[in-house]
Amino acid sequence: MLQELKSNEFKRVRPLFQGFDYSLSIHAAIEGNNPGRIFVDDAEQPRTAFALTVEGYLLAGEYDNPATNKALHCLLREKIFTGEVFVNGDLSMSLAIHPENWEAKLLELIPTHEVEKNDRYHYLCRTVKFDWRNNIPEGYTIHRVDRALLDDAKFVFSGPLGEWMDFEEMWWTVENFLSKGVSFCVIQGQEIVSWCTCDCVAGNQIDVGIITHPAHRRRGLAAVTVAATVEHCLSHGFSTVGWHCNARNIGSVKTAEKVGFKRNREYAYYYYMYDPVDHLAELGWHYYRRGEYAKTAQYYEQVFALRDENPDYYYHLVASAWALLGNREKAIKYLLAALDHGWTNIEWTSQQEEFSILHSTPEWNAILARINQDVVEK
Repeated sequence: MLQELKSNEFKRVRPLFQGFDYSLSIHAAIEGNNPGRIFVDDAEQPRTAFALTVEGYLLAGEYDNPATNKALHCLLREKIFTGEVFVNGDLSMSLAIHPENWEAKLLELIPTHEVEKNDRYHYLCRTVKFDWRNNIPEGYTIHRVDRALLDDAKFVFSGPLGEWMDFEEMWWTVENFLSKGVSFCVIQGQEIVSWCTCDCVAGNQIDVGIITHPAHRRRGLAAVTVAATVEHCLSHGFSTVGWHCNARNIGSVKTAEKVGFKRNREYAYYYYMYDPVDHLAELGWHYYRRGEYAKTAQYYEQVFALRDENPDYYYHLVASAWALLGNREKAIKYLLAALDHGWTNIEWTSQQEEFSILHSTPEWNAILARINQDVVEK
């Protein structure tokens, strides 16, 4: 059985997490700046540690102890995957490991035959190269986030921004955030439409993240907000500002490099959804993004066999995969299944290049006509 450390004992695992120099969140938890929970094999002399931080899960230390790994499996099964203990309210796990030998052990710990592996980039910024002051779009204003702004009832978080910013989960209290963190936002009228905030702080280092309302993207707001935040950090005692993003997130990569971030390293993280059927669907989507369409079809067909009711876009995605594999019959089969489950986005279907192999078939026009009819009836 693993033991949970008290916060004043966190420093005992610092040597185990030295390999996570790119992951500031664990060091922020050890210093007591941000929330975290740490489970170890031995509270006095830990050799293996599993940490829950504001930016995900970390696994470090000795990887080949059968008793410890069995205890870790029990912790994951009984506490983590049940949702009793989780990070940021997600019923999924993003896990980073050190050393890499842990990868071969993951299937002993997690009840699945495959864990999704993704690549992420870690960036560092020491100098801002983007002139944000002269690039604020007309109609927008930028503000440092302080108590007065947060208390001003006239300002509202637009759309997903309110869900993304949770001071209690990330900082315990608003006061702790305002004392240790840094944040800037862009406002249009009375709506906060772009928000760059510090995720965690350790020593003289700080990590930031950005979110912009979808309706206000492609206007340069992300670069403006991030640059203002980073400039403030670097001029107020921080030596470096960190940034993490998925390797496939081209928009995030471009924003970081535009502001002045330089890539520090690439690392892997492992993703698992606690619901086993949802995890199969996630694996299918993962392989679709990688261009491995046969695996996409394989995983989604397992989903359909295990669960009768699924989102309409699952079937549409599988239809696309089969079309890309050149199988007209199965592409049509799953397009019809998508319609049966409520799919009505004719613009998306008709413009998707993947379905070009169907354009010469009589079924294609019938499918488009049916979608049109379904839209009219709704």
